[in-house]
Amino acid sequence: MNNIFWNDKFLQSPNLYGEHPNEFVKSNIASIVPGKILFPGEGEGRNALYASSLGWRVTAIDQSEIGKKHCLQKADKLGLKIDYYVCDALVYMPEPESFDVMALVYFHLPKEILAKVYSKFEKALKVGGTLIIEGFGKNQLQYQSGGPKNLDMLYELSSLKSIFKNLKWEVEFDGIIQLNEGIGHVGEAHVIRLVGKKIKL
Repeated sequence: MNNIFWNDKFLQSPNLYGEHPNEFVKSNIASIVPGKILFPGEGEGRNALYASSLGWRVTAIDQSEIGKKHCLQKADKLGLKIDYYVCDALVYMPEPESFDVMALVYFHLPKEILAKVYSKFEKALKVGGTLIIEGFGKNQLQYQSGGPKNLDMLYELSSLKSIFKNLKWEVEFDGIIQLNEGIGHVGEAHVIRLVGKKIKL
């Protein structure tokens, strides 16, 4: 049913989260030599389009056919290439050690599948590769700037870190920021941010 939910959202509010990339992703990929990058839950493609414009080989996945359509329409106009798959994150099976960077941007999942999906993505990251995460923390329920209304789908820093067994964390943030991403993410928000390097198989 999630595909229906997101299709409706993107139909009713195109560019729901704006046309610019997430600032945390933008700042963290700027200094990395472009390689292969994965954006799960990429929606209308704001991060994928930006990465592609820098020369990254981009793979995006999402459940929304409308999100894919909006993304690829923009990519076509800009002369950019994005491999975009409409599928469930549980079903998508990336090759082990196939990505240089993985960016999980507000990619919230039900508690019962979170660890399974995230662990699968960790295996698809090359040793030495970079994992970037930004998502809403547990206190986000106090704010009106977006995100799931289910507490179990919101992040807690230590438990999120514990899912990834082979990451050395370089950036850890748990606090309040000001969001300005389209009409979908606006205002003060409690976010968790992580950047880590994969150190072993």
